[in-house]
Amino acid sequence: MALRSAAVPPTLSRSPLKAALLGAAALLLAGCAGGGGLLHTPPESIAIGEPVTLVFEFSVWGAGSGRLSSRYTERRCHYRLAGQGPFVTTPMLQVTETAESLTAQCTIPPLAARPGDRLEYRYDMLFDGVLNEYEEDSVPFR
Repeated sequence: MALRSAAVPPTLSRSPLKAALLGAAALLLAGCAGGGGLLHTPPESIAIGEPVTLVFEFSVWGAGSGRLSSRYTERRCHYRLAGQGPFVTTPMLQVTETAESLTAQCTIPPLAARPGDRLEYRYDMLFDGVLNEYEEDSVPFR
């Protein structure tokens, strides 16, 4: 039988208090993390023979700092007539920037579409160096 002195506390590495404190710290730090948001409303339809401008509003919340234009980088749109050939890529151009939001847009030129054709498009960007990709439902031409 091993003898143990009552005057020697259990090691901190085995302490339930240490585990509880580390868990609380992890939850607190995770709660302080930040992220980004993107608002985009696809058009209901596109007029044949007309360009279409897609507008995107970026925002951030929580942790992180710096101009949004330096946090949201390599903003691009990719488009094509549904099911026809490879996607064409065009950059999103910055329109406005405030401390809370960044508005960007891409303009898709007139396409050789017919009634019943649909536009497929997707967009991507880096947010704090991490690739974010989005794909929209196709939009009909009228």
